[in-house]
Amino acid sequence: SRMYRTGDLVRWRDGQLEYLGRTDDQVKLRGFRIEPGEIEAVLARHPDVADALVVVREEGGKRLVAYTVPGHADPRELRELAGRHLPEYMVPAAIVPMAAFPVTPNGKVDRAALPAPEPTEAGRPPETPLQEVLCGLFAEVLDLPAVGIDDDLFALGGHSMLLVRLRLRIRDETGVDLPVAEFFRTPTVAGIAGLIAKGQ
Repeated sequence: SRMYRTGDLVRWRDGQLEYLGRTDDQVKLRGFRIEPGEIEAVLARHPDVADALVVVREEGGKRLVAYTVPGHADPRELRELAGRHLPEYMVPAAIVPMAAFPVTPNGKVDRAALPAPEPTEAGRPPETPLQEVLCGLFAEVLDLPAVGIDDDLFALGGHSMLLVRLRLRIRDETGVDLPVAEFFRTPTVAGIAGLIAKGQ
């Protein structure tokens, strides 16, 4: 007596339903169905953002990447904004400010021409034993050779699933169980070390 519109596009062929894709922009990432438009709307609330676009990129594993215009918005502020209003699995792993979105000859956004987030080299080395332990844990979870104390967890490719592993590893090593929200507020070794020092 009731039908549910899924957004899946299918056709009936030889007695079988053949899946053709989506009629909307919904994506599935790590088991979660995500509407990029919801993320874009939250990012667009920031006064320095005129427009936002969210896509799933494949490099280094599937992850959400947001692009914003104009290019002077602070990615860390935008990630904090997203973390306050969205579930953690919808917070973009990287945010790339741009002067303008690339467009096709028809004037539509050319998603294929959007640049990949730039990889970052390890920054400032650890200055304390705790920072040294945390740098090792960050690098272990992110599968990187090294992480600096000011490097942003999410800019390095971190996402909600890796964050759960990192949080557990930090709890095992330090005995301090930090709330997930703290990682969105202070996604660096230096910031997390400060929080742990207060909690010990």
